[in-house]
This record gives sequence, structure tokens and C-alpha cells, in this order.
Amino acid sequence: MGILIDKTPDCPYVNFSELGLLEIEGRSITEDAYSFWQPLIDWIKQYIKAPALQTKVIVFLEYTNSSSNKYLNEMMNLFDLCAANGNNVEIVWRYEEDDESILVLGQDLNSLTNINFNFDEVATKRHNLKKIRVRNKKSGNEAEITMRYWDAILRNGHGDNYLIVDEL
Repeated sequence: MGILIDKTPDCPYVNFSELGLLEIEGRSITEDAYSFWQPLIDWIKQYIKAPALQTKVIVFLEYTNSSSNKYLNEMMNLFDLCAANGNNVEIVWRYEEDDESILVLGQDLNSLTNINFNFDEVATKRHNLKKIRVRNKKSGNEAEITMRYWDAILRNGHGDNYLIVDEL
């Protein structure tokens, strides 16, 4: 049986199918990384004992913390083991065109395996690049930020702390 987990503000969407398509998408900033990631690691350990003819892993992270990175590394090591046993494993590492940190994370993980990752740059939405000026309601400080950053503020529940002063 596969795994299906809905995306939350702290945890990514996960869809692992025993048919060989494994997807992770979103943010991984959970405080309890073990409770989220360990069941996925355990599932992969079982999966690689008898994998599908083709295993395709698609990772599209928006943001991840160091605790999650540890589990991503462990996960990639398991896929590397699967490939070393003669199985067909493809890793697609998707990242937004302006997100160098996620690209570098993928490159770092790639360098630790013998699997050649396919890097897929995703065009950033124009909305994300649009800039606004916001004012912190408590301190009065103003800042110019992108809509992408504003969306993150809203997702994290901090939108009430700011006032949009101007759209640039």
C-alpha cells in the first residue's frame, strides 16, 4: 500500500505509490521531523526490497529545514542502494528559477549518490516577482518584499502583523 499525505503549512504533500511514482512537494519545516519523515523512510526501505520496474522520484520543495534535509539525504541513499542493486531509478529535482538554495540542496544530495538527478527549473510566476511595501503594525518599520515572501507570511499566519502600504 502507498502513502498519501496532504500538504500543510509545515509539511509537504507526499504521494508514494508501490507502482513506482514517488512525489514530494511543498515545505518541510516541521518541528518534529522524525514523526513526519521516519514513516516515509520505513516505507522506502520496504519498497526497495521489491521495487517497480521503473522508480521515478519527483521532489519539488519550496523550503526545507536542516532536520528535514537529514531525512532527504537518508532517502536518497536508499534510492542509491536500490539503483546499485540494478533497479531503474530516476530522481527529478524540481526548483523555482530564483530558488538557489533548493537547487544547491539538490546538487549536494546528487553529489552524495551515484544517481544522476534530472534538474527541472520551473519558471517563477510573475505574481511571485511583483513587489510590495509592507509596514509592521507593531514597530512601524517598512520593507519592500516580493509577493512570494508575502504569500509565505500569510501561510505562516502572520499577515495580521503587517499592512500593505504600496504595490510597486
